[in-house]
Amino acid sequence: MGILARVGSALQRLFGDIAETAANESGVIERTRKFTALSLARTFVLGFLQNPKASDEKLAQMAAQCGADVTPQAIEQRHTAKLVDFLQKVFCQATKLIVGSDKALAPILERFTSTNLLDSSTIPLPDELEEQFRGCGGSHGGGKAALKLQTELDLRSGALTQVQIEPGRSPDGATSRQHARRGKGSLRISDLGYFNVQVFAAMAAAAEYFLSRLQFGTHVLLNNGNVVDLLPWLAKQGGPFVDQPILLGQEQRLPCRLIAWRLPAEQANRRRQKLRRESLSKYGKEPSAARLAWCDWTILVTNVPGEKLTPTEATVLYRARWHVELLFKRWKSQGLVAELSGSTALRQMVRVWSRLLAVVIQHWLVIGSVWGDPKKSLSKAYEAVRGFAGRLAAALTPAELEHVLDDVRKTLAKTCRRDPRSKPGTFELLNDPNLLDFGLT
Repeated sequence: MGILARVGSALQRLFGDIAETAANESGVIERTRKFTALSLARTFVLGFLQNPKASDEKLAQMAAQCGADVTPQAIEQRHTAKLVDFLQKVFCQATKLIVGSDKALAPILERFTSTNLLDSSTIPLPDELEEQFRGCGGSHGGGKAALKLQTELDLRSGALTQVQIEPGRSPDGATSRQHARRGKGSLRISDLGYFNVQVFAAMAAAAEYFLSRLQFGTHVLLNNGNVVDLLPWLAKQGGPFVDQPILLGQEQRLPCRLIAWRLPAEQANRRRQKLRRESLSKYGKEPSAARLAWCDWTILVTNVPGEKLTPTEATVLYRARWHVELLFKRWKSQGLVAELSGSTALRQMVRVWSRLLAVVIQHWLVIGSVWGDPKKSLSKAYEAVRGFAGRLAAALTPAELEHVLDDVRKTLAKTCRRDPRSKPGTFELLNDPNLLDFGLT
């Protein structure tokens, strides 16, 4: 099955049996008069895909394209707890549909069965949902209530392999995704929020690979069993890279590689400035001198053997982790998933789940059209697919849907070019790691 056929199959399932099951479980369709489960899902999801700020009037217009002749007042009356439950159930099932490209993105990625970028993003919710989704307060926790999306993106295929909903205050290190098995030969790339030597040891025991920054204060031992004072030891090593077999953790003594390089002074100073701001904001004090000195280096740890991954390639792969950060940025800045709009908590939650579903569909459409093309802007592609929301709403047969998806592909192929820039992007670097400027890592 080709990628467009997989996108079409996912859309048919989303607006077919998934919507029907969610409607039956939520009781959102009490009497089939104007709306069916299919037309209700299409109205709200495709309505907010077309316009993340869609009014009731705009949603009524979308409903007409979905075969439901309703007024804006009827749309307003649809904002109930049952509709919120319905949309949440549809979202939870939609994220289980794996839609990815078969295109060989870069030879470096073919060395692994999958390359999973693990990260999370927090979305504020109305305070009324504090009991269900507790936030941390402040700007990062989203106030009293927030949800966290633990997300895994397969870099090779572009597929969202996991979007797990958790309370906003749940720390990344405690997520159940820490203990998920991804299969022999898979690679997990994650930031310091997920750093855990025991988790890495379990991955190694399952013949899985990890790639992570080294957490400050973690014991590093040389193969002779001696604990090393890391920064002075690094300063004595020669060459542009330090690539050294080590034992990680005082107790675990996990065999792996340490890959490190010294940053340019300007980049190191920017890191120190950011660290000071975060420390003062969170703890009310300056970071220690040892912690500030750590900013002079980028230090990675991995269990991928040297013959499988060079230091430069490891650096490029870790840098590619920002792809999932950019995904969250598109969801929030373009899809407005973190914007609480609406006069009531119910209206706000209808928008949260509708917008989240809309960005998932956007992702499918973009993956099916331009994933891995270094000449394309994914942000522009996300915007371009909005114009097809009406046609998707009216495409009731597989043949009609196939025609719309082919037009999406053709349109994105001719447009959405990336703006000129002096530095290579992720896809270029994956194909030629030697293009990397280490002053940017």
